Amino acid sequence: MRPVSHSRGDLEHNRVTRILRNPRYAGAFFYGRTRFQKKVEGGDRSRDLPRQEWHTLILDAHPAYITWRDYEENLRRLQENAQTCGLEKRCAVREGPSLLQGLAICGVCGSRMTVGYRQRKAGLAPFYICQGPREVDRIEKGYCQRVSGYSLDKAIGALLVETVTPLALEVALNVQQELQSRWDEADRLRRLQVDRARYESELARRRFLRVDPDNRLVAASLEAEWNSKLHALSEAEQNYERQCQTDQLKISTV
Repeated sequence: MRPVSHSRGDLEHNRVTRILRNPRYAGAFFYGRTRFQKKVEGGDRSRDLPRQEWHTLILDAHPAYITWRDYEENLRRLQENAQTCGLEKRCAVREGPSLLQGLAICGVCGSRMTVGYRQRKAGLAPFYICQGPREVDRIEKGYCQRVSGYSLDKAIGALLVETVTPLALEVALNVQQELQSRWDEADRLRRLQVDRARYESELARRRFLRVDPDNRLVAASLEAEWNSKLHALSEAEQNYERQCQTDQLKISTV
């Protein structure tokens, strides 16, 4: 990939996204990925089509920067990240003084807004940007809307000072401690289930290893039992991991 010249501006989010979604970097030739429609007020409007509706897609048409498998993996991760920052989930809090990182929602299209910063004499000045699905604005500007974060954060800060009194803070901390105690107890019980499944799997393994190989009927039965216990252990471990992730998400949102 060639470096972007300074005459074309900074390598911003929408440009990086276009690069990662471009099949040419994976050695593919494609045609008909977008469809243009006439607007009543004049001009054209473009719309990206799903891959199955493209006119042509030829893999390994020319030397690639990345493999097609890596390209597909990049698309999958982009999709997962987009879903992670959807309305149901908060985005990860990153560096910077912004008060609404991962929390602000666009009032125009309802998408989760991201935060950026500009260097000013007084320090970093935040702004919130939505790269949601408003096609017209995204084509013209590369994003849906952009809002200065200074006045917004100032209003949020004043609201927090007014709302978060010592008594309210104490109640919130007590509630969080109570919930944490309940989750710890549930985690202990789930770990006991995993330990029990592991113990039963080990017993089944030992019984199978002690059986006379010539006794095929018993050996087959013990092998089936061992496989069943291994499957139960795997399910218990996976369930434990899922529940741990769910609990961590709940704790972070309290």
